[in-house]
Amino acid sequence: MRIQISILALSVATAAAAGPAVSTYSEARAYWEKNSGKDYQTYAGEFAQFNNHYHLDEKDGCYALPGGPVQLMLVITHRDKGDYALVEEVLSDSDSPKAQCFKKTYRGISTKVPPFLPFVIQMGMG
Repeated sequence: MRIQISILALSVATAAAAGPAVSTYSEARAYWEKNSGKDYQTYAGEFAQFNNHYHLDEKDGCYALPGGPVQLMLVITHRDKGDYALVEEVLSDSDSPKAQCFKKTYRGISTKVPPFLPFVIQMGMG
């Protein structure tokens, strides 16, 4: 399945040290709407390639579960300054079984360090 990815960089340094800059879907969405005009297509493309290479959106059978389309906000942090960043939080616009499955799939995944931290990726899952 193809997914839609939009990216928003949240460059709040104190939030990176203290925890995710957002704790609810609506907060993440508001940040994205406020800053979505910025160009982060290189990282978005790389994340999409990573997702598609490992079939992350398909690996747990989430699409077959009950619930309509799901919007996700992945909050990526880089706390330990190691080689990889972490999808620390996954926020959703619903609480359906499908949404819960996608949250479990993406939470905790190691990925390439984005250009700004914390970093929020919006994903639309059909």
